[in-house]
Amino acid sequence: MYRPILVALAVVLCSAALVNEGKVLVFPLDGSHWINMKVIIEELHSRGLEVTVLRPSDAWYIKPDSPHYKSITLNVAGGFEKDNFGKFATKTLELRRQGVSFWTRMALEIEQVKEFAEVHRVLLLMMQEMFADEKLMQNLHDAKYDLVLTDLVIVGGVLLAHDLGLPLVLNVRWTVQGEGHQAIAPTPLSYVPIPWSELTDKMTFTGRVQNMLIYFFTCFQYWYITDPNYKPFVHRHFGPDLGVWAKVAMSWTWRQ
Repeated sequence: MYRPILVALAVVLCSAALVNEGKVLVFPLDGSHWINMKVIIEELHSRGLEVTVLRPSDAWYIKPDSPHYKSITLNVAGGFEKDNFGKFATKTLELRRQGVSFWTRMALEIEQVKEFAEVHRVLLLMMQEMFADEKLMQNLHDAKYDLVLTDLVIVGGVLLAHDLGLPLVLNVRWTVQGEGHQAIAPTPLSYVPIPWSELTDKMTFTGRVQNMLIYFFTCFQYWYITDPNYKPFVHRHFGPDLGVWAKVAMSWTWRQ
């Protein structure tokens, strides 16, 4: 009667041993997103996994030394300028206190789009330097990581995982293409508001028109940011076949 119990105990112990030997490569996003990622990393460390974090040289909050992870500091900038984002956040709060019009908010969003386009351009310069560093890439291959934990607001982790042939684990539902839920579930714009629209599911006709305008703006935003930046990079490193780009892009959604 004790044999099934002993077998079950052996399975649990073997599983625990496998977990303790796990190796996770983390490609995080700095700023507020790091707060969430840091909690996950600390939990992974507490469960015995070995965690390695890739960080740019100009990281704000991602420290090079930590008891919970090892870090690899890249000798390139990550693209996020703290002062610019601070100014944008301050301006946004001031406008919200003043109760500005929808069109004023849209003008501010256009400024943000330009800022994020530059962020992604610099990020891809960082990825270009990484992929060109044969020693670094060989070390990442030789480390035999089990998976890549990343943030989909930036696509560097997706590209790296694709190059290393590793599965992805995503820490947030937001993607560089916007709200991940909208990519995999029916989202009729007359009833489902775009997240930053501040509308509810009970919209007036004016609200629905506003929601539609915001939707078209976000589509333009993603087209303006992603296609000009990422398609040439993907073609250069993974080949001219658009199927590769589609595979990488689809992984942003389907691996959540």
